[in-house]
Amino acid sequence: MDRIDIDTWANISAEGWSSHLLGNGASIAIHKEFAYPTLHGIADAKGLLATTAQYSRSSGQPTSSMFCSPVGMPCMSTGHWGRRRPPSPQPMRTLIEAVHPVHAVVATDLQRVGAFASAFPTVVSLNYDFTLYWAMLLFNAAQGSWFKDAFHDGEFQTDWEYLRRPYGHAAGATLVFYPHGSLAVARDYLGDETKLAVGARAAGELLGTITRRWSSGHYVPVFVSEGTSKEQVAAILRSHYLTNVYEEVLPAIGESLVVYGWSFDERDQHVLNAISANPPKRMAV
Repeated sequence: MDRIDIDTWANISAEGWSSHLLGNGASIAIHKEFAYPTLHGIADAKGLLATTAQYSRSSGQPTSSMFCSPVGMPCMSTGHWGRRRPPSPQPMRTLIEAVHPVHAVVATDLQRVGAFASAFPTVVSLNYDFTLYWAMLLFNAAQGSWFKDAFHDGEFQTDWEYLRRPYGHAAGATLVFYPHGSLAVARDYLGDETKLAVGARAAGELLGTITRRWSSGHYVPVFVSEGTSKEQVAAILRSHYLTNVYEEVLPAIGESLVVYGWSFDERDQHVLNAISANPPKRMAV
């Protein structure tokens, strides 16, 4: 077994790290209510789950297969809606209404999140909340287009390596990817994927903007959650964006990786498998 050292981040942070991988523990560290079971409790206490449960019953599908998130977010669409009616916007609003006040109370902390993440060439987040996205907006508003998620005019750029070059007055660049998707990545009724975006100086409008787009009934969020690792891979491969991240980004994570807030759960075995295609030589957890 390779040597394992115990040290402080202050002592190893200057060594130069290729990538940073975030799990749900990273969001919980900002605020305990970002724990997904806690968000379920918030939604339940506000009476937001009743219509979601009714939606599940009317669909004729069990909750476990119809919904991915603990608060009833519809699973990622497998293609296009075709002749079927678009998913009800109510489950989508349920999650937004649950997380909205939580995001509001951590706004000041997100500036520190952006500053920390900017030290890494690549950041990979397994979360689908808005904490990292919001931190990116705040940082970019002050420092220029430093953080880039490889979407341009709403379209994902598969040749994203060119984005590592600093742009404008930004002194550096960090690429950000979401292997399990994000609430800000959506699919329309034709099956095309896009990012629901706001300007760098409009971070406070993020939740409202995305809520309105979801409520239109024209979009569903692209993300996967729950299920076995095999089931998650099947969902990933139905998405152009998620497939690229899974097959191109994770295997190129780099020689050194910092992991924060990830439990290495067996349901995420596919993430480990993708990274192990070119395993990092150093890892800090």
